[in-house]
Amino acid sequence: MSKVMSTSEAVQRFVNDGDFLFIGGYICRPPFAAVHEIIRQKKRDLTVTRSNAADDFDMLIGAGCVKRFIATFISLGLYGLARCYRRSLEKGIPHKIEIEEYTNLSLPLMLMAGAMGMPFVPVKDMLGTDLMKVKAFMGENKYRMIESPFDGSPVMLVPALKPDVAIIHVQQADEDGNAQMWGIGGDCKWGANAAKKVIVSCERIVSRETIGKDPSRTIVPAFKVAAVTEEPFGAHPGYTPGFYDVDFSFGYTYQQASNTEEGFQAFLEEWVFGVKDRVEYTQKYIQKFGYPQFKKLQAKFDYGYPVSYAF
Repeated sequence: MSKVMSTSEAVQRFVNDGDFLFIGGYICRPPFAAVHEIIRQKKRDLTVTRSNAADDFDMLIGAGCVKRFIATFISLGLYGLARCYRRSLEKGIPHKIEIEEYTNLSLPLMLMAGAMGMPFVPVKDMLGTDLMKVKAFMGENKYRMIESPFDGSPVMLVPALKPDVAIIHVQQADEDGNAQMWGIGGDCKWGANAAKKVIVSCERIVSRETIGKDPSRTIVPAFKVAAVTEEPFGAHPGYTPGFYDVDFSFGYTYQQASNTEEGFQAFLEEWVFGVKDRVEYTQKYIQKFGYPQFKKLQAKFDYGYPVSYAF
């Protein structure tokens, strides 16, 4: 049975107020089409997580969707500090979110533990850091220390993360939800498989036969997936390898707008509330910046080295 639906329907059906969300996009493939839809539908009190959070998380925080953030860090990349995030913590605008911080290795391992059905996982990179001194909403469950049963050395344990919903953007998926990606993976595979259900946003929907021709690219199996949404240009202004590059100029536009609360709200009115879906968003982008700029972002076609699956 096909799981294909619009992003609007997927968010309405499967993202509830108060949910714990993993939002994929470790440097590349952020699911911006779904992030914008969460903002349009005014979802509230969400707990969100991902390593290397960026402008998508900043936007959710500024729009008032986020209550808690399990984080490694958040920034606007080349454009410096995340403005909405800072306003939330420093001024309580639109409200002060709660933060629990881990490292860029520990957090993916926590998602990996969740995906593998383990209750916790040992880590080393937080030992001796100030992250051990600060605990927020997770309290004593942020981590636990034990002695190794093998040599008596100190071992830090961190809990598995098991989100209610994972939202990821990939290059292609079939109608059942078998999702394939390439390029930087980060914690996307583990975050998706740790979740109870997954919304797959993709650049294109392909046949089950196409998926089967290159099965090693499949990061999420169909039985984990609740919805499949076809969203070309769905990661913009981020990039999707094989489809389009990161849009640095648009990233700068967001940074300038988010410098002030008024500018941020105007940005939302123009690029989120002012369009009903990703198709209108793309049309608006072309109208405002010109087709040559849109075309410049598109990836050129190239072949990879052939792979033999013969015995």
